[in-house]
Amino acid sequence: MQGLGSWDDWSLNITLPIDPGTGEAGIVLELDASQHGELTYKYNVAGKWHLARSDAAAADMQGCVNNSTAGRKLVRFSFPAAFSGPRPSEQSVHLIGSFTGWQVVIPMALGADGAYHCDVSLPPGHHSFRFLLNAQQQEPGVFQPMAGMLAQASPAQYAVLQHLPLETLPSGATANSLRVPAPPTFRLLYHTSFSEAYVTYRFSGQQGAPRRLRMHHQPDCSGLMLAHLPAPGPDCSLEFSISGATLDSSSTLSTLSTMEEEGWPNSSSNVYNKKNNNGIAVERDPPGSGLYTAARPGVWRLKGGSLRPDDASQLPPLMLCTDLDGTLIEDGEEGDWVRQNDELTYLCAQHFAQYLAPAGGLIVFNTGRSIGMVEGLLQRKSGIMPWPSAIITAVGTKIFMWDVAGRRWAPDPGYAHLLDDGWNLQEVQNLAQALMRRFNGNASCVDDGSEHPHRVSLSIRSDVLHDFLKQWGEGLNRAGVQHQFVSSIGGEWRYVDCIAKNAGKGRAMAYLASKFGVSLEDVVAAGDSGNDLLMLGRLPEGCHPAIVMSNSHPEVWDWLARLTPEERGWIYTPKAERAAGIVEGLKAVLADKLAAAAERQRKAAAQRALAPGKLPVRALRG
Repeated sequence: MQGLGSWDDWSLNITLPIDPGTGEAGIVLELDASQHGELTYKYNVAGKWHLARSDAAAADMQGCVNNSTAGRKLVRFSFPAAFSGPRPSEQSVHLIGSFTGWQVVIPMALGADGAYHCDVSLPPGHHSFRFLLNAQQQEPGVFQPMAGMLAQASPAQYAVLQHLPLETLPSGATANSLRVPAPPTFRLLYHTSFSEAYVTYRFSGQQGAPRRLRMHHQPDCSGLMLAHLPAPGPDCSLEFSISGATLDSSSTLSTLSTMEEEGWPNSSSNVYNKKNNNGIAVERDPPGSGLYTAARPGVWRLKGGSLRPDDASQLPPLMLCTDLDGTLIEDGEEGDWVRQNDELTYLCAQHFAQYLAPAGGLIVFNTGRSIGMVEGLLQRKSGIMPWPSAIITAVGTKIFMWDVAGRRWAPDPGYAHLLDDGWNLQEVQNLAQALMRRFNGNASCVDDGSEHPHRVSLSIRSDVLHDFLKQWGEGLNRAGVQHQFVSSIGGEWRYVDCIAKNAGKGRAMAYLASKFGVSLEDVVAAGDSGNDLLMLGRLPEGCHPAIVMSNSHPEVWDWLARLTPEERGWIYTPKAERAAGIVEGLKAVLADKLAAAAERQRKAAAQRALAPGKLPVRALRG
């Protein structure tokens, strides 16, 4: 038996000794929670993955189900046996949802009350789920560890409960939903040049000496350190100070042993980010007691000696879905142009890591490139580009998630299955080849679908484009192939993709938003060309914020001019170009969302201010 976990990036198998008397296996690992944050882990028994059922478990963004140390809420799911069939003992009910990436199922047990039940530890946030009836698991009673291990049912029978909240998934299916509230926690974000830092803190009402905790660095971010402090209750406050070694300090934090009687770091009361007589740099608030005070649990940002609630953390997490070329990056031969744009890309990545990622923000790449080209780009621009949570490639016909165990980008099988509906690659290929022969020399094949089975790409002369697509579309309609055409680049030749009806940059973006539990109104798209319009414009589910780059192609501006005032209200047009425009757009989106939230709070406060005897009354005549 072996254990693996996120504390060493899943790189080391730890052998667990087995007690022959009890048959139990275990080992003690001393880990600093402030450095590692939430820890995820799993067990390998005789070559097969297993979870500890007594511990919290949830799927990560790659669809892998792991045990977790995160503060989660145990939620009981129930399904009435009367709906499963005439003989409940011979039937089966499983739970599947966004918390398992829609790729794995959880068995439900028949209880004495005649209903099926299961308990699942869920992280805070929005969750969608459905019930799968009479399915057969590949390994009964064990979570399947990897995406793609769906339970088999012939045919699959899904069910929802009408008395619970309902929602429509991007696939068009109906699902139940629930929201798990976040436990009270103080999360400190500290902008600093310290190489290491400690926070010394005490909650209101706490007896005894203050506690001390080492802060950890925000991943992929320079100059930002974090600390997670679980609060004893929702109404407590926190007072704290921060001390640490500066980058040029010859002292180490091991010298931080000189403490005052109360337990706070030894320094004068009006020192800010300066070394005291012990060689320790101490962060102090000049006015008052020399301690910072956070009035309530939440995310607090300390920058330049000023402590305030973090703006982005007052809102639901944002998901930035950005195009690459001409938007987030510029690629090509090394030169001043590329280096200047690399600087903009780096600043954009740092802005996201400092201000949006700590609030749960996600970045998704949405590009026409293949996954191999994106992997090469990430390697060449390592340390410049942000690391994405997912990659949408080939104009929305493939989605890749990071496979932690395999250390590779793996296709999302659920999305591929969704695109199969109404698509026939052979029919698309045959019609394309016939038309290329008919339009001799005026069209050529770029991608015949061998690498991307839900896309066929052609290069077509602009003067025959209309007739070519008309005949291609009519032929596909006669064959019953559900499709759409996407044109990317203008000029003498046009690059055209024929893709499945459920594909496209917009549909892939909506699919990932549902997978990650992000509301569509909190998804921000950014793009500059014609094939980005499918994610910049309104989706069937509704509108969402979008950033139209100032360096966009003419067809994007033509499209923008045709929008209705309501649709135009969701579009942001920054003055800055490329990655700098993304930062400008994100700041504008955040400012508008904060203003809207403040207005909602103002109206709610006005309603609460109404005395019980002064409630508005509607007169009735009869």
